[in-house]
Amino acid sequence: MLKKAALVVAALFLFTSLALSQNQGHFDASFNSAVIFTQAGSANSIQQSATIGANYFGTFRFRFKTKSKSSLVFNYGYAKNSQVYQSNFDYHQLDTIHEYTGAYVRNFHETGKFQPFFLVGAGLLRFNPRSTWAYFPDLPNNIPNRLQINVNAQSQNEATLLYGGGVDYKLPYNFAFRLQYRGLYYGNPNFKVNNLNGSAISFVAGNRAHMAEPSIGLVFRF
Repeated sequence: MLKKAALVVAALFLFTSLALSQNQGHFDASFNSAVIFTQAGSANSIQQSATIGANYFGTFRFRFKTKSKSSLVFNYGYAKNSQVYQSNFDYHQLDTIHEYTGAYVRNFHETGKFQPFFLVGAGLLRFNPRSTWAYFPDLPNNIPNRLQINVNAQSQNEATLLYGGGVDYKLPYNFAFRLQYRGLYYGNPNFKVNNLNGSAISFVAGNRAHMAEPSIGLVFRF
C-alpha cells in the first residue's frame, strides 16, 4: 500500500508541474487547527485506541485555471496523542504524527462568498514514539500505578487514504475562512514492539484505523 500511496502523490506532483508549465491557474495556502478522534479496535484480547489530540496542518493548493472547479492540494501536518493498548494493564505510547499527503479537490455549487468542496487522496503518516508508560489500575492507592518503561519503540510509517470536505468563506484582501472535515484511513501502528508482558501487540500492524479531523483554518490566495 505504501507504493500505491507514493504513486498517487507522485502523480499529483506531475499533474501540477504540467499545469504550471502552461502558466494557468492560481494558488492558495492555509494554516489549519484540528482535533483528532481515533476509532478504537480490538484483537487477541487487546483493546487498541488513541487519546484525543490536536493536529496542526498546512496546505498548498493549486487550482487549474481561474474558473476551473478542480484543484490539487498538498498537506503537511503535525499531531500529538497517545496510542493505548489495554490488556492486563494499560500501555500508553506517547507519539507525534507527521502527515505527508496529496489530494484531488473538487469545488461545487459555489454561491456568493461560499465555496464548498470535497477531496480524496493518499499519502503517508509517520509515527514517532516519545515516552512509554504503563498503568496498573488495580494496585492499592499507596502504590504508584503509573510507571515509565522502555520497550524499544521505533518510528513507523503507515500509508493512508485521505477523504473529506468543507467550505471556504471569502474574506477581504484575498483571505478566506475554511471549515472542513478530513478522515484518514491507515494501518494501526505498533512501533515494532512485538511482545509486551507476554501479550503480543503485533496484531495491530495491518489492522485498519480511522482518524477523524474536524478543523478550522485561514486561507490566503495569491
